[in-house]
Amino acid sequence: MPTELENSIRAAAEKVATYIQDAAVMEVKTFYVLTSATALPDMDTERPGAYSMVKLDGDSKTVVPMREARDGGLELDGTLFEIHERNVATATEYRARVLNALIGLLQQRGGR
Repeated sequence: MPTELENSIRAAAEKVATYIQDAAVMEVKTFYVLTSATALPDMDTERPGAYSMVKLDGDSKTVVPMREARDGGLELDGTLFEIHERNVATATEYRARVLNALIGLLQQRGGR
């Protein structure tokens, strides 16, 4: 019959396994809302502005915000993309810290 400690360890291991599985793909979505000088923005009508997906194996996909230029061509919406890049960097750093903490816990557990 498993002890309470064994059940707790098993439950924690299942949570770690789920997190590692979820961490295999990181998605960052940046949205925007339209604003005007006469009305408050409707936060319920957010629109996608940029998207990035990074897999643990290094594969990635990024959709960048483009707009029509005055000459009819396309140009990058640099301000929105800068915000998105900061969001991606923050998410990447957070994921690295969490994975390093998990690895540290597993190494401590394995050393016992």
